[in-house]
Amino acid sequence: MLDLHRLRVLREIARTGSMTAAARSLAYTQPAVSHHVNRLEAEVGTALVVRHGRGVRLTEAGRALVAHADAILARLADAEEEVAAIAGLRAGRVRLAAFPTAAAAFVPAALASLHARAPDVSVTLVEAEPPQALTALRAGEVDVAVVFSHAGEPPDGDARLRTVPLLDDPISVVVPAHHPVAGRPEVRLAELAGDTWVAGCERCRRHLVHACGSAGFEPRIAYTTDESFAVQQLVARGLGVAALPGLAFTLYQQPGLVRLGAPELGDRRIAAVLPAGPRPPAVAAMLDELRAATASGATG
Repeated sequence: MLDLHRLRVLREIARTGSMTAAARSLAYTQPAVSHHVNRLEAEVGTALVVRHGRGVRLTEAGRALVAHADAILARLADAEEEVAAIAGLRAGRVRLAAFPTAAAAFVPAALASLHARAPDVSVTLVEAEPPQALTALRAGEVDVAVVFSHAGEPPDGDARLRTVPLLDDPISVVVPAHHPVAGRPEVRLAELAGDTWVAGCERCRRHLVHACGSAGFEPRIAYTTDESFAVQQLVARGLGVAALPGLAFTLYQQPGLVRLGAPELGDRRIAAVLPAGPRPPAVAAMLDELRAATASGATG
């Protein structure tokens, strides 16, 4: 009997065109992907991929197997959804991945509401930045990914996924209370060209560098941390300035710093991403609660 997990690996190789890209998409090592392909070839008794330039291409047998794999995996998903629909919210599971500020701000309220509404639904949460959350979603390891993007970033474009907007999260500049611009409502980024910067996650750093570049300078980033509390501490102690989204302040704001409007930084667009197609009742209920939590501003 063919292993469904290995079929998913072969399908990802077909989609990305290389074992390395498939490994990156699935959050595997390249040797692990090669191992799955070798085992699958042993199961079917013929070669499924051949090296082609810097990537690989599927053999005729590989293409045929991927075509069947798409149908098999789709039927399996339909079966899971049908069983879940029969059970309704008396059972089922939701596996949620969310980036850190969402996991601290509105996700707990959504999880609590879902538990009150459907206490028999099994819910798990893992904290993950958007790229890792989307990889887990594509691999079938989670059911819903709460992610963010910035204006100007290209859309994901994966037809297998659906994006549901939840919230626009304005980004502010944060400066020490004694900074020369601290008494103003807004600041232009060019006014901070000579400052030292504290930067956040990799995606946030890219956005900051791009926005500052559009303002005519490259920010001098001396401190990087994914933890927004640490960013606030560093700024409050006069070690630099930073860009932080509104959600970073919903639970805590460090004394000794000031938030200023910064139109050039725009908003973070927060969304829930799910597989395309019908949603099992528990997943649909989770989406409803995420929408309600962000609409009401619930932050625990």
